[in-house]
Amino acid sequence: MQRSKVLASFRALHRARKDVFKGDTAALEAARQRINQEFQKNKTETDQTKIEELIKVAEDTAVYVRQMVVQLQKKEDDTYELKIRQDSAALGDNAKLKPPRPRRTREKR
Repeated sequence: MQRSKVLASFRALHRARKDVFKGDTAALEAARQRINQEFQKNKTETDQTKIEELIKVAEDTAVYVRQMVVQLQKKEDDTYELKIRQDSAALGDNAKLKPPRPRRTREKR
């Protein structure tokens, strides 16, 4: 049972990686190596509580990557286009971003 959960979380992370970094070979490879490295590092873990925690971290990470990571693509005119996927819609429309409010300063007495 535990093994199937571990494998499911492993696959979920790799699917998220492929969706989020589609077309970016360097990011795809770096994410692949990091996912594999983390799973290899914890391969010999036998504590069931720790394994459950690691599965939860992997599942949460897959969701986080899908929702919070976006890519910029450089265009020919030296501008960048933000690639927002359906999953990252939680970030909202970048046209609605407001400029930062000016900081208040103390008035001298």
